[in-house]
Order: sequence, then C-alpha cells, then structure tokens
Amino acid sequence: MSAPRVRQKRLKKPPACDSCKAKRVLCHPQPNGLPCPRCAEKNTICITTPVSRRRPRVESESAVEKGERSLAELAMFQRLPPAPSSSVALIPTAQVCFTSQDCPELTPELVAHFFDCFFVLNLISHPVISTSHIQASVQAASFQLPLLPPQTRVLALCIIAVASLTSFHEAVLGPGPRPASLTDPLFFSANSRADVRHCGTRRAPVCRALHAAALRAAWDAGTILHVSVENAASCFLFDILDHTDSSTPSRPWACAYISHVRAIAPLWRSTNATVQHGHRWESPPYSGQWTAFIMAEALMSTRDRKPTLITLEDQLLLYGSDPPSAEEVLAAMEASTKKPDPAVLLEAAKPYLFHITRMARQLWTTINGDLARVKLFSESAVLSYLSSLSLIHAILSHMLSHGDLLLAASPPLSANDHHDLSGLMHGLVMGFTSLVLPVYRELEFRVNKDDPDDHTRERMTLLIAQTREMMGLAVRELARSVRCLPSVHYSPLLRLLSYAQFALEDAEVAPMRDPLRVADLATIAGQISIVAYSHEFTSPEVALLQRLDRYLENPVVESEFINPQSLGMPGDLLDQAWMGMDFLPLPDGLEHTLG
Repeated sequence: MSAPRVRQKRLKKPPACDSCKAKRVLCHPQPNGLPCPRCAEKNTICITTPVSRRRPRVESESAVEKGERSLAELAMFQRLPPAPSSSVALIPTAQVCFTSQDCPELTPELVAHFFDCFFVLNLISHPVISTSHIQASVQAASFQLPLLPPQTRVLALCIIAVASLTSFHEAVLGPGPRPASLTDPLFFSANSRADVRHCGTRRAPVCRALHAAALRAAWDAGTILHVSVENAASCFLFDILDHTDSSTPSRPWACAYISHVRAIAPLWRSTNATVQHGHRWESPPYSGQWTAFIMAEALMSTRDRKPTLITLEDQLLLYGSDPPSAEEVLAAMEASTKKPDPAVLLEAAKPYLFHITRMARQLWTTINGDLARVKLFSESAVLSYLSSLSLIHAILSHMLSHGDLLLAASPPLSANDHHDLSGLMHGLVMGFTSLVLPVYRELEFRVNKDDPDDHTRERMTLLIAQTREMMGLAVRELARSVRCLPSVHYSPLLRLLSYAQFALEDAEVAPMRDPLRVADLATIAGQISIVAYSHEFTSPEVALLQRLDRYLENPVVESEFINPQSLGMPGDLLDQAWMGMDFLPLPDGLEHTLG
C-alpha cells in the first residue's frame, strides 16, 4: 500500500504594488524587496502598502450595556456598590435610588427629615446652595423627588446623602439605640459614649447607598458638564462625600465645582457688586461666606497634601481686590481700644481668613508640594513661612482676647450672638492650627528622607524644635476653642485625629504628666468620640482612640489635679463639640457672622 499523499500548503501570492493596483493591471511581485517588472521597466518606485483582509468587527455591545458598564466602572472607582443591572436609559433617574438593597425608600416624610437634618449644618450658608433655592423647590413639590427637574433632583439627592451622616432616623441607623433628636441630652451624655461610637458604623451602608444613588442621577443629568448654580452646589456636595467616604487620589467633583463657580462668579459680581463704606476694596456679594468656604477648601487640600484648587485670581474675584496686609490687620487690632466692639473683630476676620488661604497656597508651593519635594530643602522658605505663622498667631491672640471680652460683656450677649461668636472664634483657631501641623510633618519627613549633611541636619533639627513649640500652642488653642463651642457644631475629623496623635505622642514621652496637657487631651478625645456618631472609624483611628482612653484612664496625682470647670470643660458630652464633619473645618455661625 502506497504512502498517503501529503498535500503541500499553497503559498499565498504577495499583494500587488501600489502602482499596479492604481492602474488595475497584473502585478508580479518580486522577492527580497525587488521592484516588480512593470515598475522596473517604467523606472518608478515600487511600494506595497499592506492591507488588512479581516472583516470589520461587529459591535456586539448595545448602548444600554455600555451605559451599565460605565456606571459600574464609576461605582468601582468611587468604591461604591455597582449600579443595578436594569437599563439606565429606560429607568427614570428618580426611581434609581429605590433599587439598592441598603437604600431606604425615599418617602416624602423621610425626605423632609433629611432636609431638616441638612439645614442644621452650616453648609446651607454656602452661596451656591443658598442661591439655588433648593428648599423652596422641594417644598413646592411636597418632598416628592420624581416631581423635581433633573438638576434639582440631583441636588436634592446630594443633600439627602450628606444629611444621612447626621440623621437619627431608624431607616438610617437601623435597630438599636439612637437619639430622639440631634440634641438628645440622654443619648449624647458621657454614659452613652459607647452607643454614640457605634452609630457611624451602623449608618455606613445607607450612606454609601444614598451616595451611589446621587451619583447615578448626576451621571444621567450631566451635572459635571452643564454650568448652573444647582450643578455647582451638587459638585460641591459630591466632593464632600468623596472626602467622607475615602481619600481619593484626585478630586474630579471639586474641579467641576470650581469650574462652575468660575463661570458664575463674574455674573454675580457684575450684577450685585458694591463698594463697602470705609474699605478700599470692592466687596462682591456673599464675600464673607466665600472667604470662609475658600479657606475651608484650602485647609482641606492642605490636610491631604494636595494643591489648593482655587487660585489667587479666583480668591480675589470672590472676595474683593487688595485686602489689608497681615501687618495692617495686626496694627489695627493693637490700636483697638479695650472696649469690646464686634465691628473690630469682624473687620479683622475676613482679611485674616484671606491670608490663611494664601499661606496654605504658599505651603504647597514652597515647602511640601510635589515640585518643592523634588528640589533641595529650602531653609529660607521654611523661615519665611514660620515668620508668617508667627504674625498670624499674633493676630489670632488679639482677636481671641477681643472675643473673650465680648463673651464676658455686660449685659450678656443673646443666645444666637453667643453661638455665632463662639463659632467664629473656633474658625479663626482652626485656620491657624491647620497650617502648623503640615509644616511640622514635612520637616520630619525631610530629615528622615533626604539624608542631609551634618550642618543641614542640625539646622533642620532646630526648625523642628521651633515648629514643635508652635504645635504645642496650636493644640492648646484648639482645645480651648473646642471647649467654648456651641452645643451643636461640626468640625473636621481627620485634623483632630492628627492633632490628637501629636499631643498623645508628646504626652507619652514627657517625664511627668502635665495636668493642662491631660485636660487638652481629654477635650480632644471627647470630641473624637462624638465624631463617631457620623463617621465609621477605620482600624488606625480606633487604635488611636484606644490609646487615648488608656492614657486618660491613668489617674493624675492630687498635686497635679486641675478642676475641669476652671478650664471651661463641661462634664457632659452634649456641651462639647459633637457630630464631627470631616469636610468642613468651620463651625456653625461663622459664615453668617461674616456675611
């Protein structure tokens, strides 16, 4: 039997050259890159352009599937539950929020409750929120979200997501102990501290679900793309929620918020700008509120070691041109009479906050920014910054002394005025303290990373010692301002944790227990405990709180004992600051006072 015949594979003919193909004539390609006979005869360049013979790919993914995949990717980036598998294009935006398992049904009664909780926050004084008239719009729709226009509905969902951080409703906290109101004296007492700390963990799934619902609605409405006051407010609240959930490497919502504000601000200024009597700069509308919230944005960026997104031009556009210099503000405070006058304090507060924002920008540019870290360590930049900090602290000392005189004035201030003035003083303190810790941490980072020579290391050690003394002043001022705060206010979580960590490390290495330092730590620890009402603590934060508790449990000897009442320390947690909001380093009443 003969062997089977092996069929040889037929070689594929090479493609025709471009010249023959254009003339539509037969081509005989030659091997080794030689020209074909026809091109050789005509003395033309023989080039063959490869052509793909593959069939065009058929798009198998429908538009609906694309939308679902995009939403899932967005939810994954935000570390949120993915969108439901139902069609985004076919389901109305108002109904999306009801599909998550953890998301409660947003009945009109529950929506009204969320809005009541939100309007306790001082966020309502933000210009883009107050001018959006969102409360009137939602009330006109009887708190029924499907009846609202798309942009208004997105803003309402953002407000609901933010308000869920302070809500005491059973739909948010679930079964278990919860306060009857935001000022429940029994629940927020020192004896109920354990129950308060668990509230942040219990509310976390609902908060994330409401955040996801707002994101899906914003995706459908194009909140980032379309410029409007409502969309600017929504982007502002989304940035707050991003900082509350986790620290993301970028801030897309903050960039969109500032972009919208830049487009809207010239209209505000051109239609409502006025020149204040006695000042040499033009004051646009809401300049006091903008000054406070711009400082809040700058301090938030400083805390996360990120660049301040608002430029000096933006700051001047929203504030007014050429505010008094820091030296002029200090001279005005020193020249003020001992008779307390609220106008003196308010006149100095706005330029003080302006210069806090300017210094936050200076810190990033010259000391701890990405470009500054690439360069060699600049001792002159640190000395210039510390000199400015000393000037700011001198202004702060005069302002706090003036505020103390106002609080102790006779006849006493009304409850609202006392509330606003205490909040203003706390905001002034937070502005200073938030600029001290970053430069201290940066110096520690540089001395360990750069491996400087002996002379540079010695100079950096002296700078660290100088900054450490300023840190001690900052902790003392911070604890003092917390004790003077109103019963309900909102202060930054992560910044308090950072200062608590520094104060605890400083106290643990001290040769003996300083009663004043113990009192300051007790004040900060009590504040952090109440912060857990709104936030779910991570493992490092829980460990820090446990270290604080262990340190404070050690008794102070009788000779070192200080009566807490002499420091203004209340014995009940309700009288301290509680419900800390990581996103807003300004207390309630500050923006109203400056406005």
